[in-house]
This record gives sequence, C-alpha cells and structure tokens, in this order.
Amino acid sequence: MANWMNQLQSLLGQKGDSSSQSGEQGLSKLLVPGALGGLAGLLVSNKSSRKLLTKYGTSALLMGGGAVAGTVLWNKYKDRVRTTHQDEPQFGVQSSPLDVRTERLILALVFAAKSDGHIDDKERAAIELQMREAGVEEQGRALVAKAIDQPLDPQRLARDVKNEEEALELYFLSCAAIDADHFMERSYLNALGDALKIPQDVRDGIESDLKQQKQALPG
Repeated sequence: MANWMNQLQSLLGQKGDSSSQSGEQGLSKLLVPGALGGLAGLLVSNKSSRKLLTKYGTSALLMGGGAVAGTVLWNKYKDRVRTTHQDEPQFGVQSSPLDVRTERLILALVFAAKSDGHIDDKERAAIELQMREAGVEEQGRALVAKAIDQPLDPQRLARDVKNEEEALELYFLSCAAIDADHFMERSYLNALGDALKIPQDVRDGIESDLKQQKQALPG
C-alpha cells in the first residue's frame, strides 16, 4: 500500500499494516477507538456528531457490535441488508480492498459535510493545513481535495459496495457524521440509504442507536 494511503489511514485513526486483514476483519478492525483524527473534526460541523465521533472513533461505530449497536442487533442489520441484495449474485461474496474502503469512507465524510452546503474556501484551507501538519503527502491531500470537488452523489458512493458489512459501515458513519434533523442532510441520507438498499427499519434502528449515544454525551 502506498505511503500516502497509510498516512491517510493514520489520520482517520487506523493502524498502518493491513497485510493480514480482509473482509470483516478489514477496515473496521483496524480503526483505533476514540480516533477519527483532525480530518473528521474539521469536516463534521454538527457539535453532537463531532463529539460522538471523537468519543468512540469509527471502531465502535463500525465494528460488528461496537459500543453503539450491540453484536446481536448489528448481525440482524446485516441479515436485513443482505436480503435486499439477494437478486445480486456477487453481493456478499467478496470484499473491497482496504484502501478502497478507506477512500470510500473519506469520501463519505466529505459528502456528509457537504450535504448541508458546508466546506467553504476557509474550511477547505483549514483542512489542507491540518493535513500538512499531520504529514500527509501531496497525493493524500489531493485525494481529499478531489473528494471535496466531487458533486454530491450517493449513488456513486454506493456503487462499488461489495457486501452488507461495507454497506452498513458506510451508512452508519454517514449517519453519525450529520444532523439528520436538517432537511438537506435528511434528503442526502435518504438517498444514500436508497442507493445502499438499507431497509427502513434498519435505518430507524441505526438512528435510534446514534441518537441515544449523542444524548448521553455530556455538555
């Protein structure tokens, strides 16, 4: 894996070595609890969402069980998502490479931030500065910049998802990163859920999980 991708993964709170990881032991198992790093802190504008991501990091949110959903419920979510893709023979058979999943989650964070019209020139400059200070090389910074330049397109974000684990991690992180009470963010989240074929009861369950966690946060 290229050095700049390792640096991006470190910025997102991941360990660098992914050589022995695949499938469900891929990205979600490599995320360090309590760390999304400066990138998410800059991208996520909603206070409660930012605090949630800072407290738990993506490990607790994405790994099967975590501090939010619980193993039994998470497995139920996966079963429900799998049934909505039963007409796709290859769905669930394979997993995306770790670097692809990493890029996808970076794009998801950027899209979540853009879903209410944020990331202006000042914020973009702050993100660039933060990445430079973190030692992310030019190619890594270009990846984030390219994501910021992309039109908001949940269909594109969902297009290469290979299985229910990837679908859930993408939707869960997006849901955690935005304020679903805002109509523009709600519209984006609905479109993403449709593109990923997330059943409505699963969406409701995820939002309920996250809402309870946000309400439990101090301040």
